[in-house]
Amino acid sequence: MNSQSYTAIQTDALKELANIGGGNAATAIAHLVSRIIHMNVPRIDILDYAEVFSGIMAEDEDVVAVNLQMLGDGQGSFLFVTPPEHARVLAKLMLPKGMPLVDELEDSALCELVNIIVSSYLHAVSRLTDLLLISSVPALTRDMFGAVLSSTYLESGQYDDQIMIIRNEFLYEGTRVDSALYFIPRPGVLEGLFNKLGL
Repeated sequence: MNSQSYTAIQTDALKELANIGGGNAATAIAHLVSRIIHMNVPRIDILDYAEVFSGIMAEDEDVVAVNLQMLGDGQGSFLFVTPPEHARVLAKLMLPKGMPLVDELEDSALCELVNIIVSSYLHAVSRLTDLLLISSVPALTRDMFGAVLSSTYLESGQYDDQIMIIRNEFLYEGTRVDSALYFIPRPGVLEGLFNKLGL
């Protein structure tokens, strides 16, 4: 199922939720690190599993990925993906200037960043729908994109075939940092969300 399976109003609602969540995330990160962070209006795509590799990213591209589970009144899996060189920039953003960036510290900083982003999105949805949505502890991996995405499916066979992709673009001190947040919902989760929003 692709984004054309949803009405324009439903797609706009998803974009607005992502916009609110992204703005909340940028504000929370800026307060945490005491620096000005900009996050552009995210782009939303809803694609079938196979379409991701043909239209978004090649299977053999190296990535850094952080996975979190959505728990509570709706279940699904969030997968934050970024190239290794951008992962280092995002990690540095979270740390005091001048602090040496060893691997363990980089991973921890990136996990905290993704935790803030996902929590901000879930908080935005919860406020508008009265759903209780929480996220699990983040887990980071470094691998090829195809392996990372397919393992998410293999670990949880109840997930739907469709993927909602929120493409984020951070602007920090003149540097553009690209990333994407993949949401793989359990069957019926997006439909339940639309019902709560009266769509």
